Amino acid sequence: MMSSVDIHNTKKEEIEKSNNGMYGENKESPPKYYCSIKQLLIIVIPITVVLLFAAIFIPVYIMDKKNDDDKEEPTINNNYYYENDGYDEYEENIVNATYAILTPKNGYTDILIFLGGISDVSTKYFEFFKSSNTFVPVGTKIYFLSGQLREMQFMIDYYHNNTPVPGWFNIDSTATLRPTPHDFTEARKSLKLVIDEIERIKTIENVDYKKIYLSGFSQGAMMTNYILLNLEHELGGYIAFSGYVFDHDFLENQVIYDLSNTQKDKLAAKKDYHILATHSFGDNAVFYQLSAESYRFYYHDYTDFKLLSFGYLPHVLPQQPMHPYVKKWLRERMGK
Repeated sequence: MMSSVDIHNTKKEEIEKSNNGMYGENKESPPKYYCSIKQLLIIVIPITVVLLFAAIFIPVYIMDKKNDDDKEEPTINNNYYYENDGYDEYEENIVNATYAILTPKNGYTDILIFLGGISDVSTKYFEFFKSSNTFVPVGTKIYFLSGQLREMQFMIDYYHNNTPVPGWFNIDSTATLRPTPHDFTEARKSLKLVIDEIERIKTIENVDYKKIYLSGFSQGAMMTNYILLNLEHELGGYIAFSGYVFDHDFLENQVIYDLSNTQKDKLAAKKDYHILATHSFGDNAVFYQLSAESYRFYYHDYTDFKLLSFGYLPHVLPQQPMHPYVKKWLRERMGK
């Protein structure tokens, strides 16, 4: 008769034989499967990079008021510029930190007035404008304007920095970044400055208003919209990068009050204005929803208006995925 010790040893031997049969004679237990943090990062990081890259360069969606069923798809070149298109060599004239001119050495037929955003100095976009991936067609003279130096409330609130920076009007630190009521006074002063400059440029260049195009980024885009609604004459076209339209009720009342009782008729006459706006879904400063909502009445009032919505870039210019389409849009209206 076997003792309890013998029975225990016998069962142990049977279990070991069984394990040897399953996993080999030199293994006493099943292998352990686990993933170290390093191995996990090796797998996760490349996948994350691919997903982010795909998110930034997702297809462009065009909201076309004219015909939603017949949209003109943007021509996106993988290198972000038109091959064989060439680019201008410029003569630079830097007047000061808020005013500069780029004149094509081989001549020009059209003029672009570009309004910078907050903190933008006159030379900030020079290399971009002179490169082949710019949105500016060949043969275009560029006037770069920034707002006057002023303190910005949101910079004081967020960064405790009251250093004056170029800007068209003070802006508060609310989530929507709408201008506060007292800032409309500054906006109106800046409006007059830019309109006066447009008139001056038209005179010295001896060109028709239709040969002048107005564009801007961020706060400069807001001013572009503001000028569009207030300038009595029609320019060749308007391009707003990452901006929005001031409160429509304010604009409507202010325009009628400032100009004349016939302003409604003048606004109705602007239905054929050429207007292009671009905005990133991922804009972290001027939120996309605010921008899209502010352009709603453009769809109703203007027949040649497009809002180009694209990937998840932050609040920046250049917006390279957009440049080929913007350049094509300008060339068509410039006749180039």
